[in-house]
Amino acid sequence: MRLFQQFIQFETITATSVIALPVLLTYYGILTAIYLLFLRGLKPTVLTITIFTIFNAGYFESFFGGTGTAVLKGLLVLFVFMLLIQIKLRNLNKKERMAFFMFVAFSILYYLNYIVNEVSLIWATLQYFKYFFPIMLYYAIRGLNLDAGQTEYYGDLILKLFKFQIVFSVVKLFVLGFRENIVGTITNTGGSVGLVYAIFGIIIFWAKQGSQFKRKDWWFVFLLLLLPIASNKRATWFIVPALLAILMIGELSRNSVRNVAMAFILVPVLVYFGFRLNPSLNPETKLWGSFDFEYAWNYSLNYSGVSEEKMESDYAQGRWGASLQIYRTTMVNPFSMEALLGWGRSRRGTISEDFDPLEYGLLPGTMMSGIGSSIIKNGWPATFLLILIYLNLIATIPDKKARLAFSFYLFWDMILYSGALINSHIRATIFILAIWLVRFYVSKDLESAKVKNVSMVTGQRMIPISSMGRVKTPT
Repeated sequence: MRLFQQFIQFETITATSVIALPVLLTYYGILTAIYLLFLRGLKPTVLTITIFTIFNAGYFESFFGGTGTAVLKGLLVLFVFMLLIQIKLRNLNKKERMAFFMFVAFSILYYLNYIVNEVSLIWATLQYFKYFFPIMLYYAIRGLNLDAGQTEYYGDLILKLFKFQIVFSVVKLFVLGFRENIVGTITNTGGSVGLVYAIFGIIIFWAKQGSQFKRKDWWFVFLLLLLPIASNKRATWFIVPALLAILMIGELSRNSVRNVAMAFILVPVLVYFGFRLNPSLNPETKLWGSFDFEYAWNYSLNYSGVSEEKMESDYAQGRWGASLQIYRTTMVNPFSMEALLGWGRSRRGTISEDFDPLEYGLLPGTMMSGIGSSIIKNGWPATFLLILIYLNLIATIPDKKARLAFSFYLFWDMILYSGALINSHIRATIFILAIWLVRFYVSKDLESAKVKNVSMVTGQRMIPISSMGRVKTPT
């Protein structure tokens, strides 16, 4: 009953709601006990420790606040440097080399921004961490030249940690109830992390299962959605059905009638139940309200600032509306200092106090999507480069559906949402790990299919190279 009431009243439970220390201790105590009882098979490598730390950042944030976050970042920097000194970078493909040089260019523009705006380079470096760590982790992993068996171990480790997060989300519901900020042991700073991890967990699992979902696989997909559901993220019911549809494109003609029917039914069912279960997306604003697609659509337009009413306002507002106005204003004089380098940041990493939203036609205090806030903070060239870095890494995956799913989510997050996917180390790191693992699984499947075709032609049994050593990514 308590859980039911919390779900109904979820809008009043936010990231700022205080959790009593005994309750918080009970929650993390249960999670720690589950780890101790069931977590097995870890190898004591630096990469294992790095991945495990990323999945358990919530311990640092929940008990030690800002100090804990600083310690966490320090440890992650130490781990990535320990990895970098071991690497021998070779066989980088063209896209990876381009991404690296783009990151160098981005870094130059980033620090130039702080120099021009006369903000301490120490503070610049502290904020630079969220860009530096995920990208350097990618190249550190590439430089380790892991063979197929080693990569399989890390893939299994990450999927195992996803399974623990599913269990932790159930524990959260019973101990803490529905609340936005805490997501398993991953974070204590925002529920959107749960959506990010669920989406990448689904894509990684899809790739590992041979780029398809069999009937029994859907249980894991639905269970992963507990991560954002426990934080009641509205975006879940818009983005997840779209991504599932992308991943299933091309499979329908080859599947049985039963699977075809499942594909056509699944997406509408997710939307239907999602809208009824989320109080914000139904007219009654309650749990299990009526299904009204027009109401939910109008709510999303109003929330994003692009409804007819919001567009007629004197000042732009909402994530999408504000970002459209920022783009229009920036393009009036794209080579001004502010357009090229941005307005800089305060010491906390937020937009500089020198920035006047009214000059850009923005309602003061309005939310912005990722691309709008990035243009204001970094300037449009650095924003463009940052997006291109990730697009180039995505382009190394030899599967069109996987590339489309990753790219779609990146643009959705930057244009319609907060942009934290590539502006937060916790989110960007799982993005990087997902790109790496999906490329590995897809490459392995392609290689196995190629060997199978050759063996059918020659009539000889051949052993896939991936079973003997490293899987090479396409150039």
